[in-house]
Amino acid sequence: MDSSSASARRRISTISDHLVVASFEDADSRKKKSDQIFVRPTAGEFINGDGYSVVLPEKLQTGKWNVYRSAHSPLKLMNRFADHPEIATLHDNFGHAADAYCDYKYLGTRIRFDGSLGEYKWMTYGEASTSRTAIGSGLVCHGILQGACIGLYFINRPEWIIVDHACSAYSYISVPLYDILGPDAVRFIVNHASIQAIFCVPQTLSMVRFCVFFFFQNHFIL
Repeated sequence: MDSSSASARRRISTISDHLVVASFEDADSRKKKSDQIFVRPTAGEFINGDGYSVVLPEKLQTGKWNVYRSAHSPLKLMNRFADHPEIATLHDNFGHAADAYCDYKYLGTRIRFDGSLGEYKWMTYGEASTSRTAIGSGLVCHGILQGACIGLYFINRPEWIIVDHACSAYSYISVPLYDILGPDAVRFIVNHASIQAIFCVPQTLSMVRFCVFFFFQNHFIL
């Protein structure tokens, strides 16, 4: 039996364990009947009111990984929040947060003075939303069409999140660029994904130019 067949059998077995066949006696014939199926709420005992997710009792593959589901809906999958059915995508989610928590802190960066870490400098949801719109509008102004791939060449920083929000808002595909494997890896990703624009910081601009100097139509954006 190949691995795909074994995996399918495990899934079928797991699903079967979640179903209970109802057996009861008919008052007239006094015969056993078992033609109704009900859901067995096996995940109920795993609910923790203080958590955001619950661990389901099944494991669909070997290893240490568990199957998680939202604590708000432990017995079935959901594609909307019950209290916010209008939120369906990451773009919807950030838009709601920007409207509801405009002046709240969102993204923070610790300022470095002489190599030492200082206090956090914060950007609010509203400020991040404004920057997101400016970036997305700039891409449109440069003639980059919807569905284009946009490269993100940052180490973890607020700009990474904001550019990713812009891609979600303006229907672009964000593509992370990594130089861990060397310049050839960056060049391969840019070529394979047909990246149209690259967001980077001044420290990595020279590396970007070296890696993709032959893509003359690319836009390099700091």
